[in-house]
Amino acid sequence: MTSPWTLNGAPGVPHGAVQPFSDEDASIETLSHCSSFSDAMSVADEGGEAGEETAQEDLQYKLNVFIDSTVDKSAKTRQGALDGLKAAMATRILYEFISDRRMTITDSIERCLKKGTPHASLSWLRVEERLTWFMRSYVKEDGSRPSLNPQTTLLHTNALLSWALLLTICTGSQVKAVTRKHLTKLPRLLENDDVNMRIAAGETIALLFELARDMDPAFEYDDWEPLCDKLNSLATDCNKHRAKTDKRKQRSVFRDVLKAVEERDFQTETIRFSTERMTIDSWVRKRTYDAFREFVGSGMNYHLQANEFIRGVFELGPPVLVDTATLKSMKISRFEMHLYNAAAFKARTKARNKFRDEG
Repeated sequence: MTSPWTLNGAPGVPHGAVQPFSDEDASIETLSHCSSFSDAMSVADEGGEAGEETAQEDLQYKLNVFIDSTVDKSAKTRQGALDGLKAAMATRILYEFISDRRMTITDSIERCLKKGTPHASLSWLRVEERLTWFMRSYVKEDGSRPSLNPQTTLLHTNALLSWALLLTICTGSQVKAVTRKHLTKLPRLLENDDVNMRIAAGETIALLFELARDMDPAFEYDDWEPLCDKLNSLATDCNKHRAKTDKRKQRSVFRDVLKAVEERDFQTETIRFSTERMTIDSWVRKRTYDAFREFVGSGMNYHLQANEFIRGVFELGPPVLVDTATLKSMKISRFEMHLYNAAAFKARTKARNKFRDEG
């Protein structure tokens, strides 16, 4: 028997419990700040497990609306739907929901992109993009640089970063092949007019050197000195024609890149979340962490704490549940408290279901 609380065959909540969506509702602001979403959080905080179940049902209904809205006639509504889905995945663990609707979501996004959605390429195009597109930014054989508009350069930058992420799981033979083919060309991207492309190229070079040296401690690069000179120039850049914020960001990154190439050094960083901490002690780990953080944004600490897949990637072990008294003493925000309660609720539900199955 089909439940009356369904939308397109998926669990939801009674339509009377959720206000209809307008173009403005279907936005990232709605999912994170609108009154109905905040009310659901309040119910979850104050109503225990029953409140959490209501909040989960409310969220599922909204997610289904977002999925349906990705093929709406209005470009504004389509953009809002994409932003809403992205925000939801940043602040919630939706593995089961997405797995059950993988084909539907993929098909909807593809149809959305074909319709044409403002800024969609910036948020979602990497789902289909070819990771080697960044090579179109390489300097040509005659020494000339391709003339690209800012949006294309951004696409190439994202492609380069995604490609660099794949390098972190490459085999030794693959690393050797990539190093031979690309390490002579990547340094020319350091001359790119776009600061983000220069930074992406620098971090990828540092990553390649780390991978090559891990495989062969005696690894040598023929143009090592000219590369170090170029990296040093970027680390001390005083070009008056560049924005101060760009120069500050660039100098900070390239000081670390120079140390990596010249001294085999890495600036270790400690990430604290809840009662735990994680050390970023290599370029491989940094690229992996940055990739997740770029997608989930402010929800990164929550995912480090509760997302079993991400915890597995960083070898953090099973999620650690913290008692309420400790949680309150940490003085975390109400929203973070809600996210933790949601994770704890899911863990309890999973444990109960396992117990019932065994019984």
